[in-house]
Amino acid sequence: MTQYGSNYRGSASVPPAGGSGGGARVAQTAAGGPTRRGLIGSGIGLVASIAAAGGGFAVWSTANSTNADLDRAFDLDAIPEEDRPERLNEAMNLLVIGSDHREGEDEADARSDTTILMHVNEDGSAAYGISIPRDLYVYIPEDPEATVSDTLDKFNAAYAWGGVNLTVRTIENLTGVRIDHIVEIDFNGLVAVVDALGGVTLDVQAADADGYITDPPGVESIHGEHTFFEEGPNKMNGTEALDYVRQRYQYLEGDFARMRHQQDLIKAIMDSALSAGVLTNEDKLTSFIDSTSDAVKVDTEFNAVATGITLMNMRSDDLQFMTTPNLGTGTQGGQSVVIYADDPENPDASNPDAVSLWEAVRDDKVEEWIAAHPEDEEE
Repeated sequence: MTQYGSNYRGSASVPPAGGSGGGARVAQTAAGGPTRRGLIGSGIGLVASIAAAGGGFAVWSTANSTNADLDRAFDLDAIPEEDRPERLNEAMNLLVIGSDHREGEDEADARSDTTILMHVNEDGSAAYGISIPRDLYVYIPEDPEATVSDTLDKFNAAYAWGGVNLTVRTIENLTGVRIDHIVEIDFNGLVAVVDALGGVTLDVQAADADGYITDPPGVESIHGEHTFFEEGPNKMNGTEALDYVRQRYQYLEGDFARMRHQQDLIKAIMDSALSAGVLTNEDKLTSFIDSTSDAVKVDTEFNAVATGITLMNMRSDDLQFMTTPNLGTGTQGGQSVVIYADDPENPDASNPDAVSLWEAVRDDKVEEWIAAHPEDEEE
């Protein structure tokens, strides 16, 4: 049986032809109005903000206390070791998940509409964020704890059917990359992080899809109060930033534009932390950690202090983004999807860019991959 991801070291395999048993189910699970769509996985901004924890005893104590009190909701050890890829080096692969859960709503109804595989190289000098389209048509491996599994379907069906662990299984099967840690952030968490920094500045892209072009150029939100964001740099609070990065229908690139704006927000969070002096002022950093520690959920082994120290010299210019190489949009399994491969059961044959990217991540050679594929790096 063909396995997703060249040189994959796990054991899950792709089902026989015609085995997409989950199509109708995922259409139901993923349904909902536009107010439920889109989330930025910006937990890495919170993690990076702890980077100055060694700057003073009070900050160090606060960071250690925060680390102890983090909501450790995910146990990756529950995934059988024989089903997982090998860890080949000391680089870190952090999966950042954006959940659309809101306060007062049932967490069981939440979805992961944003997923970024964040690869930090061995010496902590650079990080690479790879966005995984929620509609990417992939194999979702067998999981006895999931309501549905062992089928081909949209990527974000994995979260709806089996939560974070099935999402990890799906990514590891697709890529052969070992996921070391999880950081999940929801709507309220994102707003809290941005507001704790005093806001962020985002360069707004004007709408270019038919029926959404405005004069003056900008983009009008389809959510809530239909806020208008004028083209160019805009200083935004948490609610505004969340609103802007959720828009997709107004752009010809659709969800790809949305993913790029989410990537912009992560960089803006890092830049805002620097410009506001959060990473260099003990009182500000302590206050920031206190006010945002409830914004994320992590895995049982995640160490915020150690991760912060690893990232302490990193700046937004050291963070490069890209989107999972794909063949564009189309129809597979009776659904409108982002096509990963012409033949979903044999992806290596038709998507060599993705195969070589995942190999570069596994071998900690992403910088070399980007040099060989400059067209794939996000501006």
